[in-house]
Amino acid sequence: MSQYGDIMLQGKKVDSSLLELKYLSYLDLSRNDFQGSKIPAFFGSMKHLQHLNLSSTNFVGVVPHQLGNLSSLRALDLSLGGSLIVDDLMWVTNLSLLEHLDMSFVDLSPTKDLIKVLNMLPSLIELRMSQNGLENTHLLRACVDNSTLLTNVEYLDLSRNSFDGEFPCFLHNMTSLRFLDLSYNQFNFSDPHFLRVNNLAHLDLASNSLHHRADWISEFLGNKCQLKSLNLMDNHFYGDISGALKNLSECWSNNLERLSLGNNDFYGHVPEELGKLRQLTYLDLSGNHISGLIPSSLRKLSALTELHIDSNRLSGSIPSSLGNLRALRVLNLQVNQLSGEIPVSLGQLSNLQTIDISYNLFKSTLSEAHFAKLSKLEYLYGGSNMIQFRVGYDWVPSFQLKHLAVRSNKIGGQFPTWLRTQKALIKLDLSNCSITGMLPKWLHSINLTELDLSHNHIEGPIPVLASSLTTLHLSDNMMNHLPSNIGHKMPLLIDLNLAQNFINGSIPDSLCEMKALENLDLSKNHLSGNLLDCWHNFNSLRVARLSSNQLSGVIPNSIGGAYSLQWLHLNNNSLTGQLPSTLRNCTMLTVLDVGDNNLSGELPEWIGKHLLDLAVLRLGNNDFNGNIPSVYCQPSQLQIIDLANNNLTGTIPHCFGKFLGMLKVESMDGRAIDAEWLHESLSEVMKGARLEYTTTSNYVVNLDLSSNHRVGEIPSELTNLNGLIGLNLSHNHLRGKIPRNIGDLESLESLDLSNNNLFGTIPDSLSKLTFLSHLDLSNNNLSGQIPTGPQLQNINDPSVYDGNPRLCGDPLLKKCHNINEGPPEVENHAAANDGDDDDGDKIEKFCLYAFIIGGFATGFWGYIGVLVLKTKWRHVLFRYIDTVIGKMLGR
Repeated sequence: MSQYGDIMLQGKKVDSSLLELKYLSYLDLSRNDFQGSKIPAFFGSMKHLQHLNLSSTNFVGVVPHQLGNLSSLRALDLSLGGSLIVDDLMWVTNLSLLEHLDMSFVDLSPTKDLIKVLNMLPSLIELRMSQNGLENTHLLRACVDNSTLLTNVEYLDLSRNSFDGEFPCFLHNMTSLRFLDLSYNQFNFSDPHFLRVNNLAHLDLASNSLHHRADWISEFLGNKCQLKSLNLMDNHFYGDISGALKNLSECWSNNLERLSLGNNDFYGHVPEELGKLRQLTYLDLSGNHISGLIPSSLRKLSALTELHIDSNRLSGSIPSSLGNLRALRVLNLQVNQLSGEIPVSLGQLSNLQTIDISYNLFKSTLSEAHFAKLSKLEYLYGGSNMIQFRVGYDWVPSFQLKHLAVRSNKIGGQFPTWLRTQKALIKLDLSNCSITGMLPKWLHSINLTELDLSHNHIEGPIPVLASSLTTLHLSDNMMNHLPSNIGHKMPLLIDLNLAQNFINGSIPDSLCEMKALENLDLSKNHLSGNLLDCWHNFNSLRVARLSSNQLSGVIPNSIGGAYSLQWLHLNNNSLTGQLPSTLRNCTMLTVLDVGDNNLSGELPEWIGKHLLDLAVLRLGNNDFNGNIPSVYCQPSQLQIIDLANNNLTGTIPHCFGKFLGMLKVESMDGRAIDAEWLHESLSEVMKGARLEYTTTSNYVVNLDLSSNHRVGEIPSELTNLNGLIGLNLSHNHLRGKIPRNIGDLESLESLDLSNNNLFGTIPDSLSKLTFLSHLDLSNNNLSGQIPTGPQLQNINDPSVYDGNPRLCGDPLLKKCHNINEGPPEVENHAAANDGDDDDGDKIEKFCLYAFIIGGFATGFWGYIGVLVLKTKWRHVLFRYIDTVIGKMLGR
């Protein structure tokens, strides 16, 4: 709107009839949506314009050079215009009267004459060039061409660009500079005296790469007593901050209004001298390692409106003197080690809007006196303490909260009745607060958007709540009924978690109306009947957990319509039929868990061909048959494969040794799964028992092919999987030897090869497995001495080796003797024959041993004579002698 009349808009464009306002000097089109149209070139004909504001208008394209014709222009604002580009900035040089230029979020990266242009704007006072795609090359000539560049500028914003290295040299001579914002770059100044501007009042260096000790700050700011605001947040400063703050407090006592030193690596304590900063309105020391007490001298900061000293290591109690800070609006003390009672004096902070004392060690009771004058309180956070509310049944607070989050406290008893008065409440978190009884009927009258009452003892049916709800968490309670119209009454739900209750009956069809759902968790209930057949409605659904119920029937084909699915848990139900081929459309799947059902058919090849992002594949405890398709190796990030307890045949694919997800990584961040998977719950057989993994799911790396009909040898390629935690190949028909390099599985904690047809010795490399805590090699045909090693000595259960009568050594009560172990060549010969040949080899070996003993009794010639007649015995004996001599000679 101009100061002469209304702007005329037609469709997506500005109407050219504006030109009829020949003497228009002030044009403000900001905060309109021109839907991706271009800035009209005819603006350049409006010769009398002195002020042009096109900010937040969603214009796109190249800024027209015709704007350079506006020779009377004093203020030009193109910020946040949309996707604007300046290809050539020379047109700005015609704006000699320009005082205020804002091009924030305009792409200036193609500009090659930036310094020349800026040097030709003698009237410029305010320059904002934030997030313009600028880098050092745009300023290369700044110190060469003109040492008086921008000498009149008082306000300079170069934030959110790609500048790095030392302080820009042209800034040294900007003697008029009062406000300087260089935040969100990669500057790393080495000289503490880089800033020679004496009149600077506001300095923002947040989110750079500054890496200095705390005393560097003292040297840097020692003569900058005129500063009103200083922001050094999100850098790499370190060391004891106590001395620096103490030294500078005297200097800043009459001027400093805002101080931000958060998210560095400072330690030390908050000095009492901070109480001298009488003008301070904002103090942020959060995200450091500061310890000690909160100094009582902070009571002197009578102008303080925000105090952030959260995420440190502060201890002791909150000083009651903080109740003197009557201007305080925000008090953030979360994530410390504060303890004791919460002082009643905080109830005197009549301007307080936000208080956060969560994640401390408070053991306190809050009474009505704690809220006596908090009529402006809107946000109350006190989670993970031991806080109780002790207020009257008919208490009516003077405030209207918007957020109340006091999870993991000892509130206890019935649902708090005073919440009935909080009509402005939009977020309520009372999870894990020992609340009992049923939810009150009046709860639906509060227009909540987020409600978390999980981990309590709430009984009865789940009520229909406000239609404004987007998040509803009622998991881990004792609720028993899901209303049939829940989807119709709460259609905006994005996150619905009702897991681990006693909900029975079928899944209501009305859930199909929740088209915004992203997270659905109905697991660990008593739901029965079929799955919903409306999955195509859930285009945004990322997580579906319906496991551990009594669901039956087939998985509907419509499930392929939920193409945004990343985690699908249908395990531990009674589902039948085959996996629907439409699941191939869910190409974003990371977790596919349909284990513990009655599914059948051959393993579908589309799993390996289309679900390439899979990290977890659980098909165990079903009736699948046939071979494992080799295409199952294509999802290379797989870190859990569970195909146990099926009817699978064939050999183990050699390419299973190429899974990148089963390789060792240095940290959790190295896994293919993002951090959200930390909240996944998985059930896996590990260490001989079924274990439930919750917050440690991302660390589970398991390969379980047990209880099938697998044949052939164990592929030696599996020993490449050095990140594998569990390997279970038991209860199959595997033959051959244990891979010699089994010890290369250096992360292995659980190994089960029992109940197969494995033969030969146990590889010595097994002793290298320093994390191994569960081992089962029973019921095979293994022979020879059991390896020894520090970790194997801790596994001293003889049953680990049962069913291998030719094994000897610790922990068996069977000593190893060469004659008992048998010659290696005899063993190899025996192992090379199948079926009845095994028995024949045993008899032949027995006869050989009997003959050798008899030879000593009958004499040398009798012994030689028999060897001459029995060719096969002679060959076996000579091979044995050759092996013994070879060992003696070190061959």
